[in-house]
Amino acid sequence: MYENLIDTIERSTLSAFASLKDEGDVRAAITHWLYKQDMPFKFRNQELIDFWEESLNKFLHKNNTTLTQLKSNIRFPSHSNKFDFIDLFAGIGGFRLALQAQGGQCIFSSEWDNAAKKTYFQNYGKIPFGDINSFTGEGISEKELDHLIPNHQILAGGFPCQPFSNAGVSARSALGLAHGFECDTQGNLFHSIAKIAYVKQPDVVFMENVRNLISHDSGKTFEVIQNTMENLGDGVDNKHGYKFFYSVINSETVVPQRRVRCFMVCVRKDIWECRGDFIFPDFSGDPIPLREAIKETSPEEADSYTISDKLWQGHINRTQRNIARKTGFTAHVADLERPSNTIVARYGKDGKECLIPQNGKNPRKLTRNECRILFGYPQHFWYPEAKTPAYKQFGNSVVVPVVEKISQGIINYLE
Repeated sequence: MYENLIDTIERSTLSAFASLKDEGDVRAAITHWLYKQDMPFKFRNQELIDFWEESLNKFLHKNNTTLTQLKSNIRFPSHSNKFDFIDLFAGIGGFRLALQAQGGQCIFSSEWDNAAKKTYFQNYGKIPFGDINSFTGEGISEKELDHLIPNHQILAGGFPCQPFSNAGVSARSALGLAHGFECDTQGNLFHSIAKIAYVKQPDVVFMENVRNLISHDSGKTFEVIQNTMENLGDGVDNKHGYKFFYSVINSETVVPQRRVRCFMVCVRKDIWECRGDFIFPDFSGDPIPLREAIKETSPEEADSYTISDKLWQGHINRTQRNIARKTGFTAHVADLERPSNTIVARYGKDGKECLIPQNGKNPRKLTRNECRILFGYPQHFWYPEAKTPAYKQFGNSVVVPVVEKISQGIINYLE
């Protein structure tokens, strides 16, 4: 019924306010408003807010219910407001889950992939706003941005990694396209984070990207990111830069997946001057074997993920050719006593990153639920029924227990 409420308010809004019919974020704004009704974000129109209030009350009265009751079926709502955070490039909410576990309340989220937005809504009851450039792009003044984005203590975001990844760089170079900060679509989205941080001055900016970010363009890209954050407030009254800390972390000691990512924690300099350096938590320990992720999968479910003879033979042929010429990918069945290889967004195409061996038959891909386990999402987390979008969404995600452990370190540091 909660979704029916959103549908009802959206329909009546678009009927009453014709100017909003081409506005793509009405539904997102409604769900954000339903969480915190004093924050209308993009639509700072009192007439509209009054209309939403009236529509909400009519719906609740007609259905003899309350907003609290309607929200009670949301899988992972915010239960605490110990601190406020915003979730940029939100994907399916890995940062959100981790920061909520520390008592945080997500008051703004943004994500441009529609399938990921659906997963986000199914789990958190809130639809992310779309392209962050509509809040930070050219023509948006600092004063306007200050009204569009709510105040918050932590800004979290894994800004799009393709322009910085090894695969992304080689593909774009081969096509003669720009990459890194020269990419007009994804690469410059870090600057959206920097602009929001400059205007809103959160206590901490918490970012994630691929390991190759550090070495991209002989280290120049990473240097730009660090220098931008550290010099953000230079020479401007009441503005601070950020002390920059980073760590390259392998997830294999907290989930059965070898996923190495660069995490950045930027502490506002006036806070850093009082509290000193931020220390990343320790992720040492024994790797978790892949066997732990697949042990509850039934033979019947596993069978439906078995790859075809044609696909398996194609893997074998390409692997032999690539070994002979010492370049390109290889596809071998996984060692169940070690963590899986990194699961990427394209995993659904052929599964070459992690093929599960099976006695007497071709290997199989990971199930969607096994991917959930490899990324540390909770048991009742909703994900798409279709395999391809589920693989894509997990493959683009952070590993939740890694982010949760760092988040715990951030909150302990701030307290």
